[in-house]
Amino acid sequence: MLRFYFSGHNFEYEARNALRVFDLNIEYDVKNMDAEEPDFQCEYSIVSTLEEQEGAYISTAVLYRKKEKINEKSFKSHEIILEKENDRKMKKTLVTKSIHNVLKSHYSIVPDYGILTGVRVVKILIASRQYGRSDSEITRILKNTYEVTDEKIELLWDILNIEEKYINEKMNKENYNLYIGIPFCPTKCSYCSFTSFINCGQKKIDDYVDVLVQEIHATIKMAKVRNLKLHSVYIGGGTPSVLNIEQIDKLFAAIKSHYDLNSIREITFEAGRPDTITLEKLQCLKNNNVTRISINPQSMNEKTLLSMGRNHNTQDILEKFQLARNIGFDCINMDVILGLPGENEEDALNTIEKIVNLKPENITVHSLAYKKNAELTRESSQLLKDYNLMRLMHDEVRESCRKNGYKPYYMYRQKNIKGNSENVGYCLPAKESIYNMIIIEELETILACGIGGSSKIMTENNHHEPLRNFKSLEEYISRIDEILEKKKNLLNSSLEGI
Repeated sequence: MLRFYFSGHNFEYEARNALRVFDLNIEYDVKNMDAEEPDFQCEYSIVSTLEEQEGAYISTAVLYRKKEKINEKSFKSHEIILEKENDRKMKKTLVTKSIHNVLKSHYSIVPDYGILTGVRVVKILIASRQYGRSDSEITRILKNTYEVTDEKIELLWDILNIEEKYINEKMNKENYNLYIGIPFCPTKCSYCSFTSFINCGQKKIDDYVDVLVQEIHATIKMAKVRNLKLHSVYIGGGTPSVLNIEQIDKLFAAIKSHYDLNSIREITFEAGRPDTITLEKLQCLKNNNVTRISINPQSMNEKTLLSMGRNHNTQDILEKFQLARNIGFDCINMDVILGLPGENEEDALNTIEKIVNLKPENITVHSLAYKKNAELTRESSQLLKDYNLMRLMHDEVRESCRKNGYKPYYMYRQKNIKGNSENVGYCLPAKESIYNMIIIEELETILACGIGGSSKIMTENNHHEPLRNFKSLEEYISRIDEILEKKKNLLNSSLEGI
């Protein structure tokens, strides 16, 4: 048990995130030291103070074991550069940095991303450039303020070198991207926390598709009224390939009634699970101008596939991949997950070598994240960070991708992720996914349709206003008019002046 004592601030969210970088299992609570003196009754305590002295803020964190002081770290506001114009962000960064450093010493771990716990790390580089910072200055900030390692700083610049050709303020404001969610799966994978329903009958799926088509029509009409241009379409899930051919055609017919599909720069369909892929479905996707599909093994190790609830084996993956190639798909993504229970760096190497031999255009490499609604998280007695193992796995994957001509083109992170690591998308030259970059860096408006869909509507000042659809199948179907009204109002109010 660890107890935080705060004085001069109440940044519990930041303190908790700093702790979770190192330990996902330890329990904690928070006391206000301005109201009561520390009693040091817990095994560990951190006294975190924030005060102003001579026009500068100073944050200090002191780590105790019972009443014995173990470590102390202090940082001053003049050491922080990017946040100096935002008083609250400045204070949060100082508090996080001091707590992070006493914990780093205690756990004897140097996290690759330092004090950063957010999802979108490359956005720091993008925003810093927009505020006139030089590349060398941004590198110093990443290293000195945020304590990111040299290796990860290099990765971030490599990614931005590909992403930057999609950053155009005028065009980004004129575009939108359509997400269509299919919340059905043949089985529930043990690591998954996404909204998905298994073993649903065709009647229930048909009813859902009918309402979804209604939302697609209405959403596209709203976008066209606002003079937004459709940049990409992403059909995800769940497992969209559980749909039958008639249902797939119905979705695309809704889009075709408003656009020539050939004019849409990228259309992605997550075929995802090999056990749901057929020749007829792949041909249907090809006929509907799908330009990019996903066939996701997650692992190429039979034992792992069985343990996490996948209804396929490695031979199924190879056969379905070749089937897609034979039909003519020239942009295929394959997902893998590093850090699945029971796997080591040799398993990661086995997986990536088998995948690069297939030469898919995209390889998306995830680090296992412990999500609270996932079966794997609920049934784990200890949530392991596995810093060294995750580094070894990523090293093997990165080197294999490099040798085979793949470059990293987008990256994001998650809370409670193994090794405090990242998810990285690799691509062959000129084969990056537009939608992936746009949604992660929040470059353009995303209009989402379907259960659990999350729209992000760009405002005049380049912020994004979120709107989340219902996660309940019954609520989504019965309250679709309410969803559409909220989307219309938010779209209209957010885009005034753009």
